[in-house]
Amino acid sequence: MSFGIFVDVFAVLYAFELLFLSYAAYLARRTPRERKDSVAFPKVSVVVAAKDEEKALPACIDSITRIDYPCEMLEVLIVDDQSSDSTPKIIDQHAARFPFVKRIDAVKSLQLRGKANALAQGIERATGEFIFLTDADCTVPPSWIKDTLNYFDEDTGIVPGVTLISTAAKPIHGLQALDWDFLLTVGAGLATIGKPVACLGNNLVFRKAAYDDVGGYREIKFSVTEDYALFKSIVESRKWKFVYPMDSRTLVKTIPLEHLKDVFAQRKRWATGGKDTGVFGKLILAPGFVLHWLMLAAIFFQPLTFIVMFPLKFIIEAAFLIPTLRRYGKIAHLNFILYFEIYYLIYVAILPFSVYFGKSVIWKGRKY
Repeated sequence: MSFGIFVDVFAVLYAFELLFLSYAAYLARRTPRERKDSVAFPKVSVVVAAKDEEKALPACIDSITRIDYPCEMLEVLIVDDQSSDSTPKIIDQHAARFPFVKRIDAVKSLQLRGKANALAQGIERATGEFIFLTDADCTVPPSWIKDTLNYFDEDTGIVPGVTLISTAAKPIHGLQALDWDFLLTVGAGLATIGKPVACLGNNLVFRKAAYDDVGGYREIKFSVTEDYALFKSIVESRKWKFVYPMDSRTLVKTIPLEHLKDVFAQRKRWATGGKDTGVFGKLILAPGFVLHWLMLAAIFFQPLTFIVMFPLKFIIEAAFLIPTLRRYGKIAHLNFILYFEIYYLIYVAILPFSVYFGKSVIWKGRKY
């Protein structure tokens, strides 16, 4: 088989894979939701772990305090994860203004590490029937709680949501924005057809009972992606149903990173946690991984093949992204698709090697 035909075969496989994922995402966008406006409001707890987040945290807490939900049924627990900046002071300032905002100081644990330790201590102090997790560099919409609760019935244990980049003002932001658009579309779609392979803890909601059933973070095997580890544990317990909707009313926004090295470190952490996705998750990644390597090789060995395939891949991936971009009002992200395609071509090819053969993950100054 010639090199060109080999590229064609994997290009066709990748195209069919994206067609399949497009259908799965279509189902995620059509996930049914209950209408519970007349039902009594359950007690909910919002838990945020914050380590050295003095720049982003004020906007995060402000967005939470503007949530459309009865204050007497809401508690907001901001866990200071041993910060060395003014994060504790910022939490205290908000707690003085809003009685439902509380500061918790995470202490070192012999059992837990990193963010999982801070989250565990926050969740253990939570009194809500439902736990809402987001990150200190995120902002949430006023409808976040009410509209997410509408996806829970009595058997639903966990509901991840979509988080996207808040602004894309320059190329480094735009390529991240499209990366998030792509990854979250895949994650929500696959979960909707019963194959959950990813979720993000900056928009994650679960019943406290479901968390307790799996033993919480103290019993779950440690992972640098503690959010997916929790999601996977609840799903595999078979005691609870899960839903992963693509709903603009529950969209959480996050701040883009400013440097490519930080973007790569973040993706490496995600991919390291993604090693637990099992055989199905790895098979889903395989056609794209092989195609990207073949296209990089084509630059040197068959430039004409690359010249033909690169724009075709460009068009196919843009077509895959457009429904998600329209759903969330992010169609302007396509202005950066050329930057994304160059970044994505290299990143998909080298990231698995970095995960399996590279050095330890370093995140927030901690080594894992």
